[in-house]
Amino acid sequence: MKDDQRIALTKRLLREGLLRLLDKTDLNKISVTQLCTESGINRATFYRHYEQPRDILSDLKCDIFREVAAIAEENSSEGDAKKWLESACCYFYEHSDLLRILFKYRTDDEFVMFLNDRFNEQYPELKSKGYFTEVDEDTMRLGAYYYAGGLYYILRQWLTEPINKKPQEVAVLMCHFLNISDGNKG
Repeated sequence: MKDDQRIALTKRLLREGLLRLLDKTDLNKISVTQLCTESGINRATFYRHYEQPRDILSDLKCDIFREVAAIAEENSSEGDAKKWLESACCYFYEHSDLLRILFKYRTDDEFVMFLNDRFNEQYPELKSKGYFTEVDEDTMRLGAYYYAGGLYYILRQWLTEPINKKPQEVAVLMCHFLNISDGNKG
């Protein structure tokens, strides 16, 4: 238990240090020594957990994915795709500073795959409500990638450009593009 707390503290300090450095330096120019100095962690400790500073961003991305998956799981029990999109958009908006950093260092494919997985988790529920009833599985798979890519780029542009939309408005827009309305077939 004590080791778990130490590991969590070490990783938190490294994340915070990396984020401070990213405010003034490009990721590719941040050295392990510089990051360790900024974080108050020695190099040996850094190398126990990571190979390079970029690996910390992977951990951050995984944390975001895990939290959004939990939001999707929570809302999927209610079968409300609109609600989970709204909850996810609120989460993304609250973490927009971190997401802008991740977007800057090109995690596009990973985010699209993540969104595709969430869509596929919702698919049985959507199909039971009458959506996508006349679509074969291969078409559905291709459609899921299409929707996931579109949703990703909506999120990316919304969070990185000066687009004045609230999370709820973005969720409604996504539902419109997905042809999902308040529990009724679109």
